[in-house]
Amino acid sequence: MKFKFKEQTKENILSLTCSGILLLCFYFLITNFPQLKLFLGNIIGILLPFILGFSLAFLLAPVTARVEKKWLAKSKMKPSAKRKVGVAAAIVFLFVVLISFMAILIPQLLESVMTLSTQLSDYLGKANTLLNEITEGLGFKTGWLEMVFSSSEALLESMLGMAKDYVPKILNYSWSFVRQTFNFFIAVIIAVYILLEKERFTEQFKKLAYALLPKPKVESLIQLSRLTSRMFNSFIIGKMIDSLIIGVICFIGMLIMRLPFAVLISFIVGLTNMIPVFGPFIGAVPGIFILFIVDPIYSLIFAVFVLLLQQFDGNILGPMILGDQLGLPSLWVMFSIIVGGGMFDILGMFLGVPVFAVLYVVVRGFVSGRLKEKNIRSDDML
Repeated sequence: MKFKFKEQTKENILSLTCSGILLLCFYFLITNFPQLKLFLGNIIGILLPFILGFSLAFLLAPVTARVEKKWLAKSKMKPSAKRKVGVAAAIVFLFVVLISFMAILIPQLLESVMTLSTQLSDYLGKANTLLNEITEGLGFKTGWLEMVFSSSEALLESMLGMAKDYVPKILNYSWSFVRQTFNFFIAVIIAVYILLEKERFTEQFKKLAYALLPKPKVESLIQLSRLTSRMFNSFIIGKMIDSLIIGVICFIGMLIMRLPFAVLISFIVGLTNMIPVFGPFIGAVPGIFILFIVDPIYSLIFAVFVLLLQQFDGNILGPMILGDQLGLPSLWVMFSIIVGGGMFDILGMFLGVPVFAVLYVVVRGFVSGRLKEKNIRSDDML
């Protein structure tokens, strides 16, 4: 029996395959040529204020647009004045979020970490006693448990000791802190300038593109830039909202079930939820481990709770917020996460999906154009 696919389906399969091959080639270059990776790292380090500035402008643009086009729509202010008010509102919003985060969440996180570190030995002792009682009741020997817990306790205490030793050293790196703070404020200034002059930048980009490239290529490039902006905007902002909701639900659920370290664990779950597909499971691991050394029953309850929370996010909340805007099959989503994580760690796992989606759109357009030029139909290929 011969399977028949629609023409668009065949082009999509071919485009996705070509996109995957291109991504794997780039991964091969990064992993096998350390000098290339070092060169890219140096370039990113030099351009970090500009990269961060463009990122802030990208994230704050919806706030500026809302103030300018919604709240001040009926105002008699000049367009330039509306733009300045919108940008000012966006910057105020940014600093309110940052100050609220530092004032409310960070003290709670530090308190949870300090409590966990001071009571770690007691928690490990209780867990050891409980498991010994269980294994003795089942007729097993407990020597291996004592060995595992003694080695685990020694390892954790060693790690905590190293952390305590390194904290003063990290705090002494004042120059690094000052430099990063300086980079952040430079990035804010760059973001303000971009938001105020975005039409001017767009016009200059178009002029340069039309001067260097044929008109059809420029139109395709403009269309691609709009599509890229829409994809990244919808994905990043949608994922941030989704992760915030999941973190809050996790915190409320842990409070209702009276599980300890609710702030710390909920923060980890919400933060790692930014990573598609694997994020909830990555965030659940440290939570389960922390609760296990407090009480194994707590870890079991939390594992079931996170599983239900992940199902709610994957089947209800996520599709409601994000929808299917990237248009990638699940297999290629996981592929982009794994390859992106292999190249750029956590950041690559997060940005791998929208980057691959844009790459897929580019390759799909190229493949469709080349097939039309050669007068080849998809039915002729399979």
